[in-house]
Amino acid sequence: MAILQHPVFRRLYTAHIVHIIGNEFTFIAVVGLLHDLSGSGLSFAAGTVFRMLPYVFASFFAGTLVENWDKRRVMIVVNLLRGILVSLFFFITSATYLWVAFLLLILANICSAFFQPAMQVAIVQSVEEKDRLAANSLLQGTTSFLIIVCQGVAAVLVYLFSYRYNFLFDAACYLFSLFILLPLPHIANSADSKVAVPFMERLKEGFRYIGKHREIASVIGYQMAERVCGAYYIMLMYYVLTERGEGLYVFGLLDIPLGLGGVIAGIAVNKLSDSLSEKATWRVQGWALVAMGCSIIAVFHAKPLLGLAIAILFASTAQFSSSILSVTKLQRLSDPAYLARVFSIREMATMGSFSASCLILGFSAEQVGSAAVSVWLGFFGVVAGLLWLWIRRKLQKDHRRTVMT
Repeated sequence: MAILQHPVFRRLYTAHIVHIIGNEFTFIAVVGLLHDLSGSGLSFAAGTVFRMLPYVFASFFAGTLVENWDKRRVMIVVNLLRGILVSLFFFITSATYLWVAFLLLILANICSAFFQPAMQVAIVQSVEEKDRLAANSLLQGTTSFLIIVCQGVAAVLVYLFSYRYNFLFDAACYLFSLFILLPLPHIANSADSKVAVPFMERLKEGFRYIGKHREIASVIGYQMAERVCGAYYIMLMYYVLTERGEGLYVFGLLDIPLGLGGVIAGIAVNKLSDSLSEKATWRVQGWALVAMGCSIIAVFHAKPLLGLAIAILFASTAQFSSSILSVTKLQRLSDPAYLARVFSIREMATMGSFSASCLILGFSAEQVGSAAVSVWLGFFGVVAGLLWLWIRRKLQKDHRRTVMT
C-alpha cells in the first residue's frame, strides 16, 4: 500500500473507486432496462455495440487530442458529462424511447473514451516505473472487489426495489468523483513541444510509432484476442435471463465470482511481480488465454449455478491477470511522448474487437444457442493462447541468434 502515499495517485485511485461503485450499479440497471424494453439476446448485443462502437470511434482521435490538453480538466469535464447523461436513463419508461437509451449509451461512452488516455498519462507521470505494476494491480484488484460488493448489493436492491434508482446513484458517484479530482495539480504533457504539429500528422505519427515497435503491436494484438474471449459475457446475459429464465438479481449475483477473479488476479500478479521475468510473463499471458478458452466452454455447459459461478471465477482470474500484465507492459514499452496515443489506439483496437465479437455472439446465441457458440469461442481462446506461446518462443530464438552473430 506504499503506492497510496503518493498524493496524485491517491486522488486518482479514490476517484476511480467512487465512479466504479456507481458504474457497477448502472451496468445491471442498463441490462434490466434493455430486458424490459426488448428482452431479446440481440438487444443485449446491440446495447453493448452502442456502448462500445462510439468508444472505439472516439478512441481513434481521443489520445491525439488529450495529448495537448490538461489531463486534470479532461477527467473533470468527462465525469460531469457522464453524470448528466447517466441520470437521464431514469426517465426512460417506454419501449418507444429505446432509441433514447441507445443514444445516451453512445454519448456517455464517447465521453469515456477521453478519460482512459488522460488517466494513463496521469498515472505514468505520477508513479515511478518500478511501482506501476503494483499500481495497476491495486487498481484492478480494487475494481474487481467493488464488482463483488456492488453487484451483490445492486442485485439485492433490484430484487427489492426498482433498478431505475441505480441510475441516479451512479450520476451522484460521477459528480462526487469530479470533486475528488478538483484539487489535482495541472498534469503537463512531456510532449508539449509538439503542440504546433497538426492533429492529423500526430495521429498518423501514433500509428507509425506502433507499427515500428513490434513489441507494442504484439501486446495490442494479444489484448484484442483477450477481448474477443471476454465477449462471452454478452452471451451470459442471454443465457441466464432468457435460456435459463433466471431473474435479473441472479445475473447480478454471478458478477460476484467475476469480481473475485479480478481480486485474485490483482493479488497474485502483485505478489509475483518481483519474480516474474520477461519469459515468465509471456508464458503467463499465453496460458491465461488457454485457461479462458477452457473456462468459457465450462460456463455454458455447467448446469448448477455453483458450477457456473466456479467457471466464471476461473475465466475472470485468467482474463484479469493477462490484462494487468499487458497494461503494465505497454506503460513500460511506450515513450511518454506517445503514451496517450498508444493507449487510445489500444482502446480503439481492443474495444473494436470486443464490440464486433459481442454482436456476432449475441446474434449467434439467439440462432443456435449459447452452448454451441461457447465451444467455438473457447476453441478460439485455446488456439490464440498456444499461438501466442509459439510466436513468443520463436521471437526469443531469433533474438538469441541475432545476439550470437
